[in-house]
Amino acid sequence: MERETEISKGQATADELGREFFAAIDARDPRRLRAILANHASFRALPHRDVIRPADEIVAYFGTVVSSYPTARWEVTDVISDGERAAVQFTLREFASHLGRELLSEQTAIVRTNAGKITSIVGYYDTNEFREQFWNEASS
Repeated sequence: MERETEISKGQATADELGREFFAAIDARDPRRLRAILANHASFRALPHRDVIRPADEIVAYFGTVVSSYPTARWEVTDVISDGERAAVQFTLREFASHLGRELLSEQTAIVRTNAGKITSIVGYYDTNEFREQFWNEASS
């Protein structure tokens, strides 16, 4: 019998949920991602972007994201948490064979939780850096 985790019991901390969010994306596992989102969860790729909600729409959005970056890897490098909030620093890496090197973007997301589920995520990253690394160079 598989050991029940804090995440599966709905008692996970903001730190654990933030880490699990990116682990689920990296694993390309929509069920795992959906399991940690509150039904009414919201996501914004950047603070000024449109809100994506509810949870099923967030899962669909990330399905598109991982399809756009088929070999990309997401890795959490640091988490600072306080109660039901966490700042999650992570890297997004993808090897660009036509450039002969790996593209790398360091990003941060603010995660808010309640009752062991993610209720809100807002991403923060350098849009110029990301555009140059993943859009301009990737299309060269």
